[in-house]
Amino acid sequence: MLTQIAPYFICLVILCIVAEAIYSSKKQLDLYDRKDTWTSIRFGILGVVSRIFMKSTNLAIWLAVYHWTPLKIETNIWTLLLLYFSNEFIFYWFHRWSHEFSFLWATHVNHHSSNKMNFSVAARTPFMNAIHHVVFWLPLPLLGFDPLMILLVETISFLAAFIQHTTLIPKLGVIEWVFNTPSHHRVHHASNPNYINKNYGNTLIIFDRLFGTFKEETEEAVYGITINPIDRGFWNMIFHGWVEAFRNFRIKIKKG
Repeated sequence: MLTQIAPYFICLVILCIVAEAIYSSKKQLDLYDRKDTWTSIRFGILGVVSRIFMKSTNLAIWLAVYHWTPLKIETNIWTLLLLYFSNEFIFYWFHRWSHEFSFLWATHVNHHSSNKMNFSVAARTPFMNAIHHVVFWLPLPLLGFDPLMILLVETISFLAAFIQHTTLIPKLGVIEWVFNTPSHHRVHHASNPNYINKNYGNTLIIFDRLFGTFKEETEEAVYGITINPIDRGFWNMIFHGWVEAFRNFRIKIKKG
């Protein structure tokens, strides 16, 4: 099923990027930068390749755990709903810790390294996350959820977050109380002091509200990270987080 969905989703992403770029050009909104967009697209290609490779590995590990655990949860509409909320809960902590711990941030920072906010930024996936992603999702097969359903729910939720990466969709009223909207995600991508480390949810915003990391969009966002790298080249965008993490680690060691 996922392999059938993927080509249509990629076409949708391309169409949205092209349409948004044309609209931005006509309205002179300056939403796109050619070099930045090309960097995002290359990240997207790496992200697709890494997810295809690692998802098969992840599935094999989840199946092994699922067959080992005595717990088994029958798949029906209610357990799928429970799986959806469980997946969102795990994503929240996975995403939050990817901001709070330096070596997880080193793999995640490339998603935040763009100074723009547009649909192409959604393709700027932190593809190295796929390496440790499997560990965070292990509780689900351990609890007895079917690994195939885990893969389905996790992937669809991940793809659905694409629509959040735009400045063209305004606030959405009461929907914003439950779901992570473009407005909430603009806050997450901003480097404004009041916006840093807020709104970690994937498709839901309820865990941010519950755990005190929610912030409403109240001022215009300044996109990027607090200290943006001078070298905006593709390879530096991949590895500058790791360079910074090791530099900070060495400083801590020297200080004892």
